[in-house]
Amino acid sequence: MHRWQQAPGGHHPLRGLVGAMQSADVRVINLETQLTSRLTPAGVIGSSLRAGPAAINILAELGIDAVNCANNHCLDFGPDGLSESVTALRSSGIAAIGMTGPDHSGRVVVDARGIRIGLLGFTDDWRYSGPMPTSAYPWAHDEAMVRSEIAAMKPLCDVLVVQLHWGYEWSMYPMRTQRDLARSYVTAGANLVICHHAHVPMGVEAWGDGLIAHGLGNLYFGPPSREAHPFATASFLLRVGVTKTAVVCAGIIPVRTDAAGSVAVATGTAADKIHGAIRYLSSRLEGESADGVEAWHVANAGCHLLLDFARRISAGDARGVSERLSGLEPPRQRWMIGRLKDSGGVTQQIGSLLEVLRLETGGKVPSSLVPEIERLAPVAQQWVGRHPQIGRIP
Repeated sequence: MHRWQQAPGGHHPLRGLVGAMQSADVRVINLETQLTSRLTPAGVIGSSLRAGPAAINILAELGIDAVNCANNHCLDFGPDGLSESVTALRSSGIAAIGMTGPDHSGRVVVDARGIRIGLLGFTDDWRYSGPMPTSAYPWAHDEAMVRSEIAAMKPLCDVLVVQLHWGYEWSMYPMRTQRDLARSYVTAGANLVICHHAHVPMGVEAWGDGLIAHGLGNLYFGPPSREAHPFATASFLLRVGVTKTAVVCAGIIPVRTDAAGSVAVATGTAADKIHGAIRYLSSRLEGESADGVEAWHVANAGCHLLLDFARRISAGDARGVSERLSGLEPPRQRWMIGRLKDSGGVTQQIGSLLEVLRLETGGKVPSSLVPEIERLAPVAQQWVGRHPQIGRIP
């Protein structure tokens, strides 16, 4: 909601979704933007997403019951910004999930006509320089902890929903590791596993006794700033029917963002395109594409991280280098580094170097490592130039 602005007459760009939202008993979203009055970002790298606290009115009009705050932008304005946002949500009667800390258990149960819906949320990345805060911080994705929390939540609810903010952007296919993890969480007891971060719609599958949506796309991301991806303005609402013991039905409501940034339920050709893509993507979840997508993203992320270190060191950007070092600690980067170290060739060398950098605690790159970074940077640039993205579109 970082591009949201109140229009004259109180109109807002999500008004076209009100009818679809009101037809549900419980409405849950991932809130990427913190609702805070703080104006100074916690870091200098990447985009920092915030909206004024008044944006809560849109969520209230849509009837949102709960939001997931565990995502890579939840600490863009620091733990105080996250705490302010959570306070605003709770004051409006909207539950917030995905954080932990002294005042946050991370677990939420909401009522749907007598059915207890349990909600959990986890993220594999965040943008924050320095040690993790102690007041409010995202619930990091850790396989053992997710299983433990699923087991702890099962006695407290009838239906359990787990949201996972993970992976990499602009790929319409999940990575094999995350596809298999999502399935394993259903086996462990989750009824619904809802994944996000890719910014584009992905496949949906029934698995065991549950349902997995590997990516919903952007519900609202403001007016399109680029049309580089043909599905950047396409997304969907997942409507799920449940009893006290199971998911019994599910349907897709296609959603489209127009050039002005207004969002509405898609119809006609636009709806057919979204439905067709999801059908095709869902049918391809068992294919070998998951392996190729994973290998490309791991190598691409490692190469770009190394290139960014090289650029910042060359420019004398000490703060940026320090933030990059802190950014190697979240689960996404630690997993990526581990995969690189097992890959062989130049990407294995990059992974080993990144692991050494991750273990540095002084907030700067030792001068002894600079020559190795300078040696590998041109090789990393060559790899990026020779390997176009896999799985970007169906």
